[in-house]
Parts: sequence; structure tokens; C-alpha cells
Amino acid sequence: MEIIKVDGSLIDATSDFAQRVFKEYYNDLIGFDQAAYMADLFLSTEAIEKLMEQGAIFKLVVEDDRILGFYECKKEDTRVFLSKLYVDRPYRGNGIGKMMFEDLLDYTRSNGLNKIYLTVNKYNTPSYNIYLHLGFKVIDAVENDIGNGYIMDDYIMEYTIA
Repeated sequence: MEIIKVDGSLIDATSDFAQRVFKEYYNDLIGFDQAAYMADLFLSTEAIEKLMEQGAIFKLVVEDDRILGFYECKKEDTRVFLSKLYVDRPYRGNGIGKMMFEDLLDYTRSNGLNKIYLTVNKYNTPSYNIYLHLGFKVIDAVENDIGNGYIMDDYIMEYTIA
């Protein structure tokens, strides 16, 4: 199992994986229509290409040419934004998320930063609890209109590297 950085040749595979995992996870949480809308808005090939052009980094966890998980982050002025972190259902609970988080910590440190922040849906209790367990703290709550009548109702959480 290894973590690799997404380049142009992996964008389509990343998009296919991300959309499938996102919809599977979020259908029950936010409903099929909103999950499909958000997957297309944030995880299409075009969306990933645009995010990468804006400085986002996508990394995949792969084993035997299978994608098991991925994350997306972006260095900002004083901290790193963790936008996405997903593990395919059959591989959850096997340390893949922790492996990606350790890689993210290395990326954050290597850029001279010591804070990571993210947004998590207020009703996504499993992910919220994982982030708390890792040491993230809630620093704010936001509601963002993402169009088509949909709102993202999130906590903003932050992690400080000691």
C-alpha cells in the first residue's frame, strides 16, 4: 500500500473513485439528489483539474492498482485546508485514513505550517468523531449556499501540530 500524488494521468480515475465513494457515503446523510449534485460540482474531472490548477493537491492510497482512499488539501497562508478525505467502504477501519492523515501532517510540516483545518457536515457523526479523536477542535459553524437550493451545514474544525 502506498500514497501517490495525482497527476494528469490519474484525474479521471480519481474522479470516478471519489464520486462513487462520496455518493455511497452521503446518499443517506444528505439525500441522493444533493449527493449527486455535490459529487458533480466538486469531484468531476473538470472540478479536480480546476482545483489542481488553483494549487490543490490530491493524493491516492493505492494497492495492486486499486484506489483505496484519497485526500485533497491546499496550502493557504497560515494553515492547510483539508477539503476531502475518503476511504472506500470495504477498507474503512484498516488504518488508511490514519495513513493519509500522517501524510497530511508531513505535508503541513514540510510547508512550515502547524495548523490544518476542515469542514465537516454537522450531521456526519462518524467523521466528526474521528476528527475529534485525532485532536481537531471545533472553531466555528457555517452554512454555505452551494446553489441549486442546497446548503452545506458544517462545523469548521482545526488541528494544531504540537
